[in-house]
Amino acid sequence: MKFQKTSALALGLTLLLAGCAQGAGSPAPGSEQQTVRQAEALTTSETWAKAAESGMSAAFGTLHNSSGTPIALHQVSNAQGDEIQIHEMRGTGTGMTMAQLEGDLVIEPGKDAVLAPGGNHLMFMDLQQPLVAAQTARLTLEFADGSSTEVDFPIRNFDGAKESYDEHAGH
Repeated sequence: MKFQKTSALALGLTLLLAGCAQGAGSPAPGSEQQTVRQAEALTTSETWAKAAESGMSAAFGTLHNSSGTPIALHQVSNAQGDEIQIHEMRGTGTGMTMAQLEGDLVIEPGKDAVLAPGGNHLMFMDLQQPLVAAQTARLTLEFADGSSTEVDFPIRNFDGAKESYDEHAGH
């Protein structure tokens, strides 16, 4: 009988310690601490980049946050080593100018960040290689939590919004 009580006590203590150790490094399902990596919460649609031989160009599309928490696009890069900035439009009417976004591009839960000609966009500052129509630019989107994802931006010719990127070459 004494052996059974000791064995039961040892088994109970082992299970208790195993339960504590198991929960130590990972949050319980449904807890506030359990978070989705920001890159995993991003879905994209209608992505494309403007063809250009050299100089400056831009990439556009819709970035959707499918999570329940804000995500923050911190920076954008590509394998060619282009400097790519997140730009926003400031001002109104004919007084609108584009400038590098100060800080991250925050996308609220369940919302979209629309990148469009004449609006917010990803700006290639000094192309290392031409962006050729019918090819694809693969950009790496890096988020504030350190996660990243690669997104394809099909390249196409575009004259639409008559943006003038070259005047910002010294930007």
